[in-house]
Amino acid sequence: MSEKTLNIMVATDIHYLSKSINDGGEAFANMIAKGDGKVMKYIEEIVDTFCAEVKKRKPDVLLLLGDLTFNGERISHLELAKKLEKIVEAGIPVYLIPGNHDINYENCFGFKGDERYRVESVDANDFREIYSFCGYKNYDYYDEISGSYISKIADDLYLLMLDTNSYSSNYFKEESFIWLENVLKEISKNNANILAVSHQNLLEQNFMFTEGFKIKNAERIEEIYEKYNVKLNLSGHMHIQHIKNNIIPEIVTSSLAVSPNHFASIVYDGESFVYSTECLNVESIENFAAISRDEFKIMGSRQLSKLFKTAPYENEDEADIEKMSKVFLKMNECYFSGEIFDPYGFEEGMKIWEEQHESFTSLYIKSILDSVFTDQNRFILKL
Repeated sequence: MSEKTLNIMVATDIHYLSKSINDGGEAFANMIAKGDGKVMKYIEEIVDTFCAEVKKRKPDVLLLLGDLTFNGERISHLELAKKLEKIVEAGIPVYLIPGNHDINYENCFGFKGDERYRVESVDANDFREIYSFCGYKNYDYYDEISGSYISKIADDLYLLMLDTNSYSSNYFKEESFIWLENVLKEISKNNANILAVSHQNLLEQNFMFTEGFKIKNAERIEEIYEKYNVKLNLSGHMHIQHIKNNIIPEIVTSSLAVSPNHFASIVYDGESFVYSTECLNVESIENFAAISRDEFKIMGSRQLSKLFKTAPYENEDEADIEKMSKVFLKMNECYFSGEIFDPYGFEEGMKIWEEQHESFTSLYIKSILDSVFTDQNRFILKL
C-alpha cells in the first residue's frame, strides 16, 4: 500500500503552435482545411486553459506523452516550455517525452499570408535542454542512447518514460534494450510497481492502424515489461481514446487538441490505478465545445466525400448515401472520443455498410465495432 494517494494528470498530442510564426492567414487556413480535426485556430487558448487547470488542481505529477508541438518548431517548444515552467514553479513535477512531431520534423513551417516558410526545428539534445526541468534533471536512471528515463515518483511506484523518437522514430534500439532490462531488473527487486509511458502504442489498438502507430519492436518491450513488474502503459499518438486490457494493459489518451479535447486523471493508491478522462472547458472561447466538435465533423465529412467520389456505390441512391454518412460520422465521433455508440436510429445505415464491397471505410467500421460499444474513458487496474 502506498503511503498516500498519488494524483496524476495526463495529456498528450497538444500540438502547440506559436502565434509568432502563424498569422492565421490563407496558408494556415488551407493547411487546417486538409487537417485531422485539431482545433489549431485556438491552440493557444487550449494550452493556456489546460495549464491553468493543472495549477488549479495541483496534481502530484503531470505527464505529457509527446507531440508537444505542431511540427517541431523551435519557437513553439520554447514558448510551451515557459508555460510548463510556471507549473513546475507551482510545485507540480512535470515529466514528458517527445513524439514523432517534436524532433527534426521535416514539415516544420511558419505561416504568413498565403505562404508557408521553413522555420528552425530542434534535435534530440535541443529538446532535452529546452525541457530540462521536465524530467531530464529529475530522474533515477537515464539512457543516453534513446533519451528514456526512469523516476521514482512514490515510495512504491516508478515512472518509465520510454522514448522511441529522439534518435530513431518508432523504434527502440538494441543498446537501449540492454539498459532497459538491467534497470527494470534492479527496480523489480524492491517489489515496486512501474508505470510506463510511450508516445506510440505498445499494443495493437486497431488492426488497421499498426504501421506507424505501434512501436516496431513492441513485442520485445512487452515481454520485458511482463518479466519485470511493469503494470500499465500509457500512450497517445493515435488521437483516439482507447483501452486494451492485455497482459500489460495500455490506455491511449486522445489528443488535447481534438474534440472532445480530453485530458486524463489517474489515482494511484498502491493497490490500483483508477483512470478517467475529462473534457477541457475553454471558457475564453464562446461555444468552444461545439466549435471543436464541428472541426472534427468537417474532417470526417471530407473523408466521406472523397470516399463516395472514388468508390463504387452505383446501386445506392442519395437517401442511402445520407444514411451511410450519418452512421459513419456518429460512429467515428464515438470511436475517437471513447464514448458508447447508441445504434438506435442508425440501423439502416449500418445494414447498407455491411452490404458494401470491401473498402477502407467499410473495413474501418468493422474494426471499431467492438470498441464503440464499450466505454473507453474509464479503467480500473487492480494490482
